[in-house]
Amino acid sequence: MVALVALLVWRLHFAVVLPVFLVFIALDGAYITSVLTKIPEGAWFTFLLAGVLSSTFILWRFGKEAQWAAESLDKLPPEAIFTNTPTADTTASSRAASLPANLALTPALGGTAISTVPGFGIFFDKRGDPALLPASFAHFVRKFAARPSVLVFLHTRALPLPSIPCAERYVVSRVARLPHAYAVVLRHGYADDVLRPALAREIVAQIELVVGASAAAAARDPGTPTPLAPSPEVQASLSALSRACAAQTVYVLGKEVMRIKRAERRSAWAYARRVLLGAFLWIRDNSRAKLADLDIDVDKLIEVGFVNEI
Repeated sequence: MVALVALLVWRLHFAVVLPVFLVFIALDGAYITSVLTKIPEGAWFTFLLAGVLSSTFILWRFGKEAQWAAESLDKLPPEAIFTNTPTADTTASSRAASLPANLALTPALGGTAISTVPGFGIFFDKRGDPALLPASFAHFVRKFAARPSVLVFLHTRALPLPSIPCAERYVVSRVARLPHAYAVVLRHGYADDVLRPALAREIVAQIELVVGASAAAAARDPGTPTPLAPSPEVQASLSALSRACAAQTVYVLGKEVMRIKRAERRSAWAYARRVLLGAFLWIRDNSRAKLADLDIDVDKLIEVGFVNEI
């Protein structure tokens, strides 16, 4: 187990791990061989259980690495999906509020204009990279050609601590090239209950704090202790946030369906890989999802399905 952690987690070189592994495997081998005579009396169950557990963990790791490799190919920066279409009625007030031109899909995706519907949309993000769009949002706009007026890309990050203080739990940043879009990283410990009905209100409060703090820092004169009035951009962001929350709040989850890619050449390893990935997908489809305990109203939940090949 320590050898696997050193190779997979600590990323140590195999030559460094091998000597330590040989020492421990020699000691464990001595203890195991001393009880081999008890296998006919019932010790076989312990070996069988260890083999089943080890095979399951190795299979799960193999499948997850294939899944991560397939998901890494779906790099979705905003410019790969959206393009700005200038409008003739762009006023000076909208330019002062730094609102970009109307969004549309790229010509490769049809070039359809993206309409804006009133509401506060929280899209769960697996990557947590502000430079990339979550798959749930990308497939949402491609299917419906619409987006909520205020977007939040939420990434939950578990830390090896029992609890994270509320003041250190949220990290908020703006998403470039998207109007009224924010990337929020929710850091939590293994004893924290963060996916609860008040999640949207907490996110809105954190966004308001960040927008207000950035406005105060930008408008504060070094010679005066009091901040100046908020800029039109900040006023537009806060008013858009309040209008969106008053309209509706929706949570959007990505429902990823994995399929096994057909091998280009038939070989023994191709058939074995297909069998292993099939077993992994069966376990994955029949296991509990991470967000299964999301305690929110069902009428506020939307699942967007898409297919990915491994």
